[in-house]
Amino acid sequence: MTSKYSSLSTFLRNSREENVELTFEEIEKKLQFNLPESAYKYRPWWSNDTTHVQAQEGWMRSGWSVTTIDMGKRVVTFKKILQQIITSENNKQSSSKDVKNFSEFENYAREQMSIMFGTELRSGKTKEVQKLFDFMSYDKTIIGDAKYFTMVRGKVNPPGKFSVIAEHVWLLEKTNAKTKFLIFGNDERVPIKWLEKYGNLVSNVDFYFLNESGKIDNLRGGENI
Repeated sequence: MTSKYSSLSTFLRNSREENVELTFEEIEKKLQFNLPESAYKYRPWWSNDTTHVQAQEGWMRSGWSVTTIDMGKRVVTFKKILQQIITSENNKQSSSKDVKNFSEFENYAREQMSIMFGTELRSGKTKEVQKLFDFMSYDKTIIGDAKYFTMVRGKVNPPGKFSVIAEHVWLLEKTNAKTKFLIFGNDERVPIKWLEKYGNLVSNVDFYFLNESGKIDNLRGGENI
């Protein structure tokens, strides 16, 4: 099914530029319909958030992110990111469903979170915490880890895995990163059950779940960056 924002996605995918600046009016001409009122009034409408159809289908799926938005002048700047992971919708869905183990999940999650945040994420360490985190931006303002857990026998809370989650939340909170996160795969019940028991103790670590369709859900609510 073709998204109503696919014409913008196609334009960006075919662009040979690294950065593209468009006015709201130019975007509307490419879409052939008027942007909603919220696009003119609220900056978060332009955020690189996979839960927003305009972001996911309009620019992120084709490998672009919004870097600056001038609400007064009504101008938005898009930046091309991670050319190697630009895929079609069908290929993306297939690759997410083909994940069979933690290593494959970590690689796929790295690609998707890099797109979401608009910057390449690689493994790395910080001065504050001498642990090799799975995901880290070049400037170390974004740090995260991947977890690929299941419930015990498919239905019982996994105490050992709960301890691992608590440990990594604690380590992430010891860093100076602006954005800290854990992203889970396989069984969404594990992070949800953990948050039900201990979520009130978490101050600034986001919990995400990457499902089989490739959608990233924010399990603690709020808005992705």
